[in-house]
Amino acid sequence: MRNTVTIQIHTGGFDSTPASLDIPAIKKKLSGFYNKTHVECVMIGWNPKAEIGELVDYLRQQGTGVYLWLPVFSGLDGFSPLIGTNRTPVVHSYKAEKGERFDFGCPADHNNIRHIKQYFEANFSDDYYDGIFLDKIRFPSFISGKDPVLTCFCPFCQPLHNLSEIREPLNTENPLDLVAYTGLRYEISNENLAELFAYKARTVTDSVTALATYFRGKGYKIGLDLFAPYLSFFVGQDYNGLAKCADFIKPMFYRETYAPAGLPFELNMYAAAFGGDPHMIESRKQHLLRVANTSEVNVDFINREIIGIREVIGDTKLYAGIEINYNERIAPITTPYIRENISQLKNADGFALSWDLCSTPDDNISAALEAL
Repeated sequence: MRNTVTIQIHTGGFDSTPASLDIPAIKKKLSGFYNKTHVECVMIGWNPKAEIGELVDYLRQQGTGVYLWLPVFSGLDGFSPLIGTNRTPVVHSYKAEKGERFDFGCPADHNNIRHIKQYFEANFSDDYYDGIFLDKIRFPSFISGKDPVLTCFCPFCQPLHNLSEIREPLNTENPLDLVAYTGLRYEISNENLAELFAYKARTVTDSVTALATYFRGKGYKIGLDLFAPYLSFFVGQDYNGLAKCADFIKPMFYRETYAPAGLPFELNMYAAAFGGDPHMIESRKQHLLRVANTSEVNVDFINREIIGIREVIGDTKLYAGIEINYNERIAPITTPYIRENISQLKNADGFALSWDLCSTPDDNISAALEAL
């Protein structure tokens, strides 16, 4: 049986100049996949001014679903901020690639949910799309330090959990008091921290469910962009709850990406977020890996993650997110790496070839096609 793939095309950020799409070049790249495998859908986004009509017509002719790639809680002006442990707005210091932002609004704030609905209705209400691919459905990660993770204490959040304070995590190899990693979740001995992360998971699930219900009411299917499970706990993503409101999920198994959601990058940011000398930071990193029952984030570990996901998502499809695009600084993706992923990752319904077809070299496309 042929593998199934989904493909992403980035058209620029909400407030940037839209990418100039070379439609003949995109068609040529897509044609290789049509000759080899089944393309379930193409996710296009998220600049609202991008000229995509010709591309959509082509995809329709091929019988391919067209999804709007839509970041949710990050990237738009006008969101109510997260409030940190010092009861002031959280500072987001990470500087993203051009066209991307990682300044998060609070997922619990009903005004933020309303804001994304209004933005969609004002900018994307047309007949182009069969589905909505929801991205950035989470709280912040450790890319800006520990404070964005130890949130939120805004007026919407504070009444919904019982925490009066979060102690300052100690400069140790186990600052979050992680005990075990079971069922895609961490057990934490610190009751306050355990309650905070449980609250964040409920909040993201409730908010994404509300958005999915809204979009389904308009006739759209739903796809979800998710952190790999061993990182998803820290940002409030509960696979069990989220899968219930999705037609498919895309875990981002980005082992060679040194940017947000990249497995080595996020692991290093966790390790560095709590301070200490290089020896302590490395010790903290290794401790987290031991708790997650691995010595490195390799194919074997990802396959165990996929098995764990399978146990909780029911009939929701799982497309393993792997990088095929290339960026010298943050995604130096090679052809052997692509072949390894496609040939050795098991038990998924297919692959989400990420994260931008337009910046994928021909050699990388050829490697993917050879391995499919």
